[in-house]
Amino acid sequence: MAENKIFSIYSIVLLIAIYLSSTFVLFFGKLGNIFFFEIGSLTIPSIGLFALICVLAVWKRKYYFLFLVFILLAFPSPIDDIFPSVLVSNPDDRKQVIFSFITRIDIYLILGILLGLYKSEFRFKTIKFNLLLKTFLFLFSFVFLANIIKSLDLWDFNLLLAHSFHLRYLILFLILLQIYDIKKYQKELAIGFCLSLFFLFIEAYINTYLKGAGRLLSGSLSLNTFANITTAIALYITFLLKNKQIDKILGISTLVVALIIIVASGTRGAVLAYVLSYLLILLLKDRKKVVVNLLKVTTGIFFLCLTYLFASSQGYLPERYSFEEISKKVSLNFNKNSLSEIVEVSYSEETTSIKSRLILFDTSINMIADNPLSGVGVGRWNRNKKLYLEDGSVANVLLDSHNDYLALMSQYGIVLGLLFAWMVFFYPFAMHKKIRNKHEGPLVYLYVINFTMGIAALSNAGFFKHQISALLLLNLCITLKLRYEDASISNNRLF
Repeated sequence: MAENKIFSIYSIVLLIAIYLSSTFVLFFGKLGNIFFFEIGSLTIPSIGLFALICVLAVWKRKYYFLFLVFILLAFPSPIDDIFPSVLVSNPDDRKQVIFSFITRIDIYLILGILLGLYKSEFRFKTIKFNLLLKTFLFLFSFVFLANIIKSLDLWDFNLLLAHSFHLRYLILFLILLQIYDIKKYQKELAIGFCLSLFFLFIEAYINTYLKGAGRLLSGSLSLNTFANITTAIALYITFLLKNKQIDKILGISTLVVALIIIVASGTRGAVLAYVLSYLLILLLKDRKKVVVNLLKVTTGIFFLCLTYLFASSQGYLPERYSFEEISKKVSLNFNKNSLSEIVEVSYSEETTSIKSRLILFDTSINMIADNPLSGVGVGRWNRNKKLYLEDGSVANVLLDSHNDYLALMSQYGIVLGLLFAWMVFFYPFAMHKKIRNKHEGPLVYLYVINFTMGIAALSNAGFFKHQISALLLLNLCITLKLRYEDASISNNRLF
């Protein structure tokens, strides 16, 4: 179809325009808060490891896909220090943080595309765009252009470019999966998830030991994001084991590692996300059995709540998880206007994260109210955070909204933000039934990861960590590929 060719060409042109713009702004250096070669002690070793993986990928394509998830999620982040970066923190923050215009993920995906094109003598197929992708691309272009026009200075513009990774990764994955038959590499991708979790586990314990921290901390992912993505992968492995789609020893070993990570990180939301996601998937996956599943889920929730309340009342749970302790420090006042005032929280070690989240939620809600159509612009949340709370009570550290839905709406506008959330978190689940009737294998269950991260998104903005967004967009694009691969458009050459 000509329409798909137009969208294919447009998406590629848009991608090239972003890369060219990112190159052009480098000539203005400090005028746009750009930093060059902020290299640390781990940068050089990470470059060597990346080069080794690239050599293996060039040698055999199965190694490219074996390490794909590892590169996206678990690869040491210091390698990105070699790329030009822009300041992303607020000037008043105690620590200044930078983020690169391109990342090792861009490089690895482009490498895969070039290797595939070389093998196919540079025959490029038309990308299949369904209505959802076409709508998204149209709205994204409108919102991105609107925020370019609204840019206060070159720094504002650079923040948009650096945080364009949502669009860049999406387009790169669409191109990559149009070149390769991804079903040939199902085993490698599934092992890649396990490999990534094992590596993150080792890396986190080393990092925690060196820092002397009381909770398990990854050097590449924030605490909550680390625990949440571990939970999502653990539930994915659970489904693979249940449906006999992974080696039993490998699957159980991965679940043990995941359990240790979740417990050692002490993240309440991760535990809740696992339970809620499993129960909701059980409830919604088969509409014909919705009544029976509802009874199962209701019964499960009832007994879980009883067990939790009993354990809390008997002091079997740490204070951080105890309902008895938390309820003493939280009260409701519906005469107030903002969330942080309606839900009154007394500061304590157990409740400080709750209080902080409510303040961050208020900040995002105020951004949305002031910029309902286009948001403040992707990547600009930290720069603008102090403008949207009258008492200026946001901490002077690098923060996010701690809620992906509020983050998406505050930075992309309400319409695009909600569409993006649906597309990434829940659309793969909506397509699952049609896919499982045609395909078998680990790729069929990737929706579990996105769905679980959609639940975790209520208390964490993981999708704005570029590693997490890359993984979720990969799962989305694979699901789209499986759904539409039989369409005749997949064989049409673009050029």
